[in-house]
Amino acid sequence: MESVDPSEWLSAADCASRTGLTVRALRLYEEFGLIAPRRSAGGWRQYGPHDLMKLNTIALLKTAGLSLAQIAAVTCSGAGEPTLRQILAMQLDTWKRRRADAERGQAIAEAALERLRADQALPVDDLCNLIRGLKITQSDPGIASICHDDVAWVTVDPAVLDSYAGFYRRGEYGVTRIWRDGQKLFIDAPIPGSMGAVALHPTSETEFYPTHGAGYFQYTFLRDPQGVVSGLSARVQGVEFTSPRIDATAAEQLMAKLRERIQSQKPLPGSEAALRRLVEGVQAGNPPDGELTSHLEQLVRKQLPLLRPLAKYLGVIRSIEFRGVESGGSDQYDVHCERGTARWRILLSAQGKIASANLDWDRPNSAASEPQPARAPEFS
Repeated sequence: MESVDPSEWLSAADCASRTGLTVRALRLYEEFGLIAPRRSAGGWRQYGPHDLMKLNTIALLKTAGLSLAQIAAVTCSGAGEPTLRQILAMQLDTWKRRRADAERGQAIAEAALERLRADQALPVDDLCNLIRGLKITQSDPGIASICHDDVAWVTVDPAVLDSYAGFYRRGEYGVTRIWRDGQKLFIDAPIPGSMGAVALHPTSETEFYPTHGAGYFQYTFLRDPQGVVSGLSARVQGVEFTSPRIDATAAEQLMAKLRERIQSQKPLPGSEAALRRLVEGVQAGNPPDGELTSHLEQLVRKQLPLLRPLAKYLGVIRSIEFRGVESGGSDQYDVHCERGTARWRILLSAQGKIASANLDWDRPNSAASEPQPARAPEFS
């Protein structure tokens, strides 16, 4: 008979801490009927061996690409749930496949390293494949892992949605606009994979996720002690950015300032030198200390495992060429290195710190022609 130790019952916090899940995920699984923790005499949830076995099953099926709704259909069917032995066998098979993937990646990396040791050029395609593989396998517990099929959306009163409508300042020049259309809230902030307005879906009265970028973006509306909406907090890759609410006049002034900057097509004083220090810092694995805003420094350090290999491969900077001011107000530069050219976007804050920076992954080995609108968000 298959069994596990029945002597220990865990609180929600203990269960989350020891399994690596979040308390919110446990609540979500309970809402889908996937687990049913017992209640203590005081009404607190308690998770026992049976719940832990089911959590293991959920995790396994999620790695196979099933949504929570699909997992519920499988595990709650009349066919019965997988036994612990079957679960462990499937999990072992999953780890074997992952090990095989890791071994293939190791072989590619070793071959690339040997080419470099022999002073042979490494094709950029090979390097990008290495980075892509690293990005797929990399795990960051600070990033929410949310699929729209997995989230229990709620309905928010239209009057509450109306209270969120308005303008929010985003960085040096950016303005985020929020508005209601019918029963939905919309945002025009830049989100990967989106073009134009994006619908926001509520998981509570204050917390929303966009149609595009769920798992990457999380928005929370903030209120002051008097209950008035005062700002919008965006959580991106585990880093929080707060945009204060502004009125229409202030929003127009910011947009006018941005239009003027785009029309001038002149770089901000010091941006080229700041970019050089940033790129050299990324190559060395140590971004320039004290030159980035605190939010950007957190993001850059999170992205170093992806940024550094390409920046390091491109090699010593030969020259930096200003290409113009893009639609978000950032200066665009082509950084010409010994093995190729990469396009960077950089924006300095009013205090002279680097407020946003972005490497254009689509142009790693050739100089681009005209400035293009940013395809990734910029933050300050």
